[in-house]
Amino acid sequence: MQTRIARIEAIIPTLATREDLARLEGRMSRAIQHVESTLHQELTSQTWLIVKWVSGLLVTLLPS
Repeated sequence: MQTRIARIEAIIPTLATREDLARLEGRMSRAIQHVESTLHQELTSQTWLIVKWVSGLLVTLLPS
């Protein structure tokens, strides 16, 4: 029984606290916001590139 308690007591200092989890949540939230922002910018950029390409293709291929 003492060895089991000793093993549990040895593990306790390595467990995350509420403050640790709150800090991690804040960092993850900022990282997710950054990824969402970057993804939105890249999708917008690609959309306009496709619009320009298709418009150019239509102007070239359609008879006037």
